[in-house]
Amino acid sequence: MGDYHFTINLIRNIIMTFFQSGIWVVGFFYLLNKTHSSKSLLKASKIIMIIVFACLLLYSIDINR
Repeated sequence: MGDYHFTINLIRNIIMTFFQSGIWVVGFFYLLNKTHSSKSLLKASKIIMIIVFACLLLYSIDINR
């Protein structure tokens, strides 16, 4: 029973850390793309967001182990 609660708490902490940091990334690129409309900027933003989200996921898992 203790392992179950530990696992649930660990997953919850990973998800919370990921989304707390990720919302700032989404907000930044949303406002950047609304301010400067450009197809190349939109494409670069998508690539950068994927890389940043992958790093954030790994970071969230690492600090909550």
